[in-house]
Amino acid sequence: MNSKNKGNTFERKIANLLSKTFEHVLNEDKGFRRNSDSGSYFGGSNSQRTTTHNLDYAVFGDIICPKNFRYTVECKHYKSSPSFQSILNGDVTQWNKWIKQSELDAKSSGKSPFIIVKYNNVSDFVMMKEKQSIQESFTYNNFFIYKLDEVLKLDPSVFFIELA
Repeated sequence: MNSKNKGNTFERKIANLLSKTFEHVLNEDKGFRRNSDSGSYFGGSNSQRTTTHNLDYAVFGDIICPKNFRYTVECKHYKSSPSFQSILNGDVTQWNKWIKQSELDAKSSGKSPFIIVKYNNVSDFVMMKEKQSIQESFTYNNFFIYKLDEVLKLDPSVFFIELA
């Protein structure tokens, strides 16, 4: 499978997982969807468009989320994980790039970054700025790293600005 298809498949998987996880909160079964633009229209190097375009219907990140969701979601799926030493040194070039991109999107959208990462033979994990009440975690350049399945067990108020 080529990398584009791999990324699209992972984005769909995450959109479905988030939809299923928060179905009872949203009272709908498809509350999250893959962004067909994957944030490219306003994201990354196109962030200057946020100053010249109407943002009422702008979508940031790889996943289209409900309006009251606190995060912009980026999805990253790669074959090989970085070395333990590079993580300890805070010098994972790929992660630094993802963090920069997600922080730009989060700033433009008025939300917080939420990066979901998958490497082959490694549990899916989340990089986020907010500290959560989860035992197993570590930090990387001011981001907290948690297992995705543990984060999704948190109270829905962690994820939504207001609950109906």
